[in-house]
Amino acid sequence: MVGPYLLVVNSRPIPESGTDDALWEKCGTTTRATFYRETHDFPGASKENKNPRNFLAVYQTDFEESLETKNFKEKVRPGSDLFPKKFATGENGDFDVRNYKLLVDYDPKKIGEVPPPFMATVEMETDDEAGLNKWYEEEHLELLSKLPGYRRSARYTLGPVSALSKTKASKYLAIHELDSLKGLESKEAETANTTPQSIKHITTSKVFIARGWELIHSEGF
Repeated sequence: MVGPYLLVVNSRPIPESGTDDALWEKCGTTTRATFYRETHDFPGASKENKNPRNFLAVYQTDFEESLETKNFKEKVRPGSDLFPKKFATGENGDFDVRNYKLLVDYDPKKIGEVPPPFMATVEMETDDEAGLNKWYEEEHLELLSKLPGYRRSARYTLGPVSALSKTKASKYLAIHELDSLKGLESKEAETANTTPQSIKHITTSKVFIARGWELIHSEGF
């Protein structure tokens, strides 16, 4: 079963530190995290990279604010010897951290907690929260489950704001786990996104941000 909370860390290397994407990716493989690289190879993806933080780490956790726990402060290594100039991770990377609370764990195929090779994340903000939740739970998740390569989904609501939050986060986050992003090009995906309720909630959402991610490294999922 998915943990009750999720820590989401968007990041990018700071060029002035001498750390580039390749090194940042390498450092990511040494962490106890599920680490992803953004990909724009799916329908609906922006052709312009509006969010420069193109790496994502996700941590399922029992804690509402994981970064404030004694375990994190005492046991997480603060840097890496791989960095060319300065040891501290914070001096080599730009981070945007968010805390989320689980709303729905949708696993119709009983796949369980296995890191997916690809994910699609969708952030939404709406004035019709009851309608949004009803649409997702009574219609949208079931239709998404018919996509080729679909694995499972989880929905979250925003938790306490982290001191390392750099942007205003949307209240709702959905994570759809996939074998491939090709399923987002299918007729099943078109069906899921073009029902009257889908059109209503997608077009009236004050925020709608869809991003695709490819797995780089997994540990401690």
